[in-house]
Amino acid sequence: MIKRKITFGNYDTAAYGWTLAAWKLSDAQPKTYYETKPGGDGSWDLSTALTDGLMRYSDRALTVTLERSDGDRLSREAKIRHMINLLDGMREDIELPDDPYHHINGRLHVVREYNDMAHAAVTVTATCKPWKYSNTETVVTLNATTEEQVAKLINGGRLAVVPMLNVDGDDPSLLLGYGSSTIALSTGSYKWPELLLVPGSNDLTYSGSGSLTITYREAVLE
Repeated sequence: MIKRKITFGNYDTAAYGWTLAAWKLSDAQPKTYYETKPGGDGSWDLSTALTDGLMRYSDRALTVTLERSDGDRLSREAKIRHMINLLDGMREDIELPDDPYHHINGRLHVVREYNDMAHAAVTVTATCKPWKYSNTETVVTLNATTEEQVAKLINGGRLAVVPMLNVDGDDPSLLLGYGSSTIALSTGSYKWPELLLVPGSNDLTYSGSGSLTITYREAVLE
């Protein structure tokens, strides 16, 4: 039988002998802001007024309880100290049970609950970013020609992302267009802030010479 586990960075709780007793991840809470209308009904919803219409979310709280009863008290204490020294205060990618496709990211805190003559327990908490990130990146490769072409970049998540752009080839020269913005690129790696891929389909125009590799990671709330 496969032992249920949580992975904190490279620390696999099952591989280190811990039993996952309980875990809970709080819900993602939108950052809302409402301003009362003096003399009017209801209020103004200003939640996305400064974010180009994109909703922002607060941190999420992860709480994990781990137990073990192997060995004696001294050996269990050594394993607890090892976990604290390895993980406490670190920011790590975290893989949760029952979701092999996504991970979360948070800063960890490890607390020894008890270590008696029979068994031991620790609690690991993490203040996490609100998003569940795909374990695999989306990679799109385009080959430019002198004739302008259109690439439809699909963001299947909820988080708007700026992709990494890598230009390669024999003396490449690319002209990209997105919305009302354009940029000329030669060999190298770039982040173009104007290329914000919102959820759904995004049209990128490109022309010139060379190849363009576009890499981004989708993220969802649940």
